[in-house]
Amino acid sequence: MQAKILSVNLRRLRKARGMTMEAAAKSAGITRMAYHNIENGKADPRVKNLQNLANALGVKVFDIVRPVPELNNVRFRARKLGNERARQNVEQIKSNVALWLRDFNNLEDLLNLDPKKKLKVAVSGISDRSAFAKKMAEKAREWFGLEKDEVINDISGLIESAGIKLHFLNLNIDNFWGFSISDKKSGEAIIINNNNSISTERKIFTIAHELGHILMHPDSFDDKYDEIESQEKEADIFAGYFLMPEDAFHKRLKEVNGLHFVDAVLHLKRVFKVSYEAILHRLVKENRASNDIWQKFRGQCAIKYKSNFKGHKEPFPLEAIDCIEDRLSCLVRLAYDKELISRSRAAEILGITVNQMRDRINGWMVVK
Repeated sequence: MQAKILSVNLRRLRKARGMTMEAAAKSAGITRMAYHNIENGKADPRVKNLQNLANALGVKVFDIVRPVPELNNVRFRARKLGNERARQNVEQIKSNVALWLRDFNNLEDLLNLDPKKKLKVAVSGISDRSAFAKKMAEKAREWFGLEKDEVINDISGLIESAGIKLHFLNLNIDNFWGFSISDKKSGEAIIINNNNSISTERKIFTIAHELGHILMHPDSFDDKYDEIESQEKEADIFAGYFLMPEDAFHKRLKEVNGLHFVDAVLHLKRVFKVSYEAILHRLVKENRASNDIWQKFRGQCAIKYKSNFKGHKEPFPLEAIDCIEDRLSCLVRLAYDKELISRSRAAEILGITVNQMRDRINGWMVVK
């Protein structure tokens, strides 16, 4: 357990200071291999080296031996976690998220913020699970005060307004988009895979998908890896109607019915901030197009706009800035401006280096 705690804390603190393993080892007066083994949980440092490690990272010994909180009630579903190395990677991810969540909650306490009204939606009397998921999406939109034909322009801000925390992490796991947490003590959070290979459209859909799990599958937060296909399908249905409610979809579809069908699809995907596949799926589901529209769209789009669909590329994709976390950043600035936290502590909470934090603070001064 001590080795795991040191591993998590050392990696987090070293990266926050923009140091390589070699630089940290040299500063602590130990070999790179010795440091590598300590940070990877393969060895415990000698007692005399704990202080050297703390000095190298500019922290107290307590900061590197501080217990890592347990992350309970997690819904981490992934198909490709068959080997031990992959599972260890997941445990490291969960530890990092647990620290992030602890920092987030501590920051809220430090600022004496009132708790957000908890998002709670209930639907009864519907046995068909697809209809149930669709109705849950409608009720969730009502809770947020969204009109039936209203488009969600900022899903991150919307979700965070309900007290659900968002965290974007670069996770090197194939075909894995994100996971969610629903814990009575720590609260609710959605973690998004921010890998550059994943489109912004997919990230937005994942946020809505995980929201569906939080609302519809509260008993599934059991820290198991195996996906439940029926629940994944229900969460997809929820996400589709949460992002593209029928009234809004029909209204926008009517507005573009004079365009070439490729341009109509491209316009709709930009309006709703979803993938072209989500638009095509809805058109087929509502019998407005046949199943061969997938082939027709890709063929015509490739001719018309030279689009390349290899690697699940999106034609006319959204930018990364279209889906970002902002609440934690705002709280960090508020706490920093009130001199409740230091610059290095702000960097740790945001998961960036001290130099990056310095640049961000300078950027704050441009627009006050």
